Amino acid sequence: MSAEKNQVQALPGLMWPGLTTVGTLIIRLDKQDFDIQSKPVEFANKTFVPKQEAHITVFGSSLGTQILQQFAQQPEKERAVRQAFESTDWSYKKTTDLRHLVRKRSLAPSLDVEQESIIMLVVMDGMELFYNKLRSLDLIADDYPVPPPHVTLYTRNCDQGIGIHSEDELTALTKEHLQKLV
Repeated sequence: MSAEKNQVQALPGLMWPGLTTVGTLIIRLDKQDFDIQSKPVEFANKTFVPKQEAHITVFGSSLGTQILQQFAQQPEKERAVRQAFESTDWSYKKTTDLRHLVRKRSLAPSLDVEQESIIMLVVMDGMELFYNKLRSLDLIADDYPVPPPHVTLYTRNCDQGIGIHSEDELTALTKEHLQKLV
């Protein structure tokens, strides 16, 4: 890996990136910092493709859609979220917690596909802090789960990766813990 796993990776002065076209909020990272190869890799006798972009998803499109609706009704909330984002320390630390995630998706009545990804969990205290700020702005409920910060490294049958919305969902999707990167 390009950077030590235990070394904190600072993201100083991270500016509000805005929501993506599908309503997600992501923090883009350098693929090289995660040693994501440029060619497919073999794992468990299957071919996984490298993720085209390394990022941490702060929130997915479902929450993003809810928040965008609130922005439309109360434009001052968008400024508040931007300030909350920019005042959060988004530093992260890589871990050795690599996981193989699997979920089944029905693409048609008789077409089920097994989607898989290989992820690395990261320690990012800013995620919890930012969600607390969203709670204080009454944008999310007090019990809304904080997604586990992670970077998707490789995928199979799901170019965008597998969305993980909570620790419980992470546990349910984890097929195995990996001892080393593919």
